[in-house]
This record gives sequence, structure tokens and C-alpha cells, in this order.
Amino acid sequence: MKVWTREIATRRAQRAQRSEASANPIYILAALTLGIPALLMILLIGMNPGVQDGSFISILTLLVGLAFIIAAVFEVKRLADQPSEADHH
Repeated sequence: MKVWTREIATRRAQRAQRSEASANPIYILAALTLGIPALLMILLIGMNPGVQDGSFISILTLLVGLAFIIAAVFEVKRLADQPSEADHH
């Protein structure tokens, strides 16, 4: 019984650490640092009359594709950094 309660307490502590990590201000700062220039670039390209038709969609498609690739890399890294559940008996 004692081992079971200790395991439950450990899992609760790990969940609390994960929820604190999601509110990390570094993630917010990174989103602002990368997001604001990307939005400004989209606006400047869209409003520029010298840009060829279709190039705006190409750049937007590239940005969205890169965002998904970056998100996938970070998700794989997050999953790789998690401790294995097989170690608990």
C-alpha cells in the first residue's frame, strides 16, 4: 500500500511540473519574437504592389509548413526527454 501511494504522489508531482512548464515565459517570449516579424513580413509582402501574383501564397505556404515541421521536432524532443514508464514496477 505504501509503495502504491508513493507512486501516485510521484505521478502527481510530475503532472504539476509539466503544467508549470507549459506556462513558461520563455515560450511566450519565443512566440512573440518569431510571430511578430512573421506577421509583419506577411503584411508587407501582401501590401507591396511590386510582388508577383502568387508569391504571397507561396511564402505563406512555406511559413505554415515550416511551423508544422518545427512543432513536430519539438514534440519529438519532448517525448524523448520524458522518463520511461517501463522503469516503474
